[in-house]
Amino acid sequence: MAQTATQHYSNPAQHTPQYKQYATGWGFKLGLLAAFMCILIWASWLVSMRAGVTNTLTQFDLGLLRYSPPALVLLPILWRGREQIKAVSPTLLLGIVCGAGVPFFFLSATGLKYAPASHAGLLILGAYPFFVTLLAVVFYQEKVTRARKIGLSLVCTGVLVLLGLSTLTAAEGTWKGDLLLLAASVFWAIYTVSLRIAGLPPLLSTALMGFVSLLVLIALWGSGLVSSGFSETSWSMIALQFVVQSLLVGLLTGFTYGYAIHKLGAENMAAIGAFTPVLASLIAIPVLGETLEVYSIVGLGLVATGVLIASGILKKR
Repeated sequence: MAQTATQHYSNPAQHTPQYKQYATGWGFKLGLLAAFMCILIWASWLVSMRAGVTNTLTQFDLGLLRYSPPALVLLPILWRGREQIKAVSPTLLLGIVCGAGVPFFFLSATGLKYAPASHAGLLILGAYPFFVTLLAVVFYQEKVTRARKIGLSLVCTGVLVLLGLSTLTAAEGTWKGDLLLLAASVFWAIYTVSLRIAGLPPLLSTALMGFVSLLVLIALWGSGLVSSGFSETSWSMIALQFVVQSLLVGLLTGFTYGYAIHKLGAENMAAIGAFTPVLASLIAIPVLGETLEVYSIVGLGLVATGVLIASGILKKR
């Protein structure tokens, strides 16, 4: 298991030279297009979540929109791949369905009730590479390069700047949202680690996570532990959330992310993904009327720079 983890987590260029042979020409351009579509969807997801939970929609409503389409549309793929799933460790399966399923979603949605979208982009998508590396070091003895240490140190500094100064100067309760968003980042890191080691195809893992999450949501609804605000929400808001949560995040991101990784490589995709928190913050300004505090700008700069350095894209080959 330790050897498998190292193969998954170490820089591919250090082990298999063919990983460097990424697409060129139109393939490279299409890979770039897929990568930018992916980070645009991620940023839009954060903004739409913030709009939903500060409106009349509940975490249950947003979760239902998020997980129902992949659960139903990809059900045939889940059935055909059941033997592959049985061959995976139950611990890894639990990491997949919890790391990107209902626990992650509820932490994110609840955190966004208290904290702005700019904080979510930085704390969830910006900080998770740090937790991925931490898990790889603790459980799989990953060797961390000097460049990644420097980059992740900047990521950690940016997160601490945001947490510390928002606690002192931001509106009351923002720090609670920040901590919930940081916890969501830990879950996303667990999902990333579990998914890489499990080796399940992207559509199969998406189908599994969506199906289990939908069952959990139905169980929560049946037990009366959650409530719905659909009846009090405008059709325009429901339509917006359906497009973002169901179509874009639920179905399209799996393809665009996998395609970008295939055409550009993991390092390039990680470098491009570093701008997701920045993009989410910029979208939130006109859409939600949010403002960027000075400490948020500093934190975003540190995290984006840190992820760029940690990805290895700036290193001469």
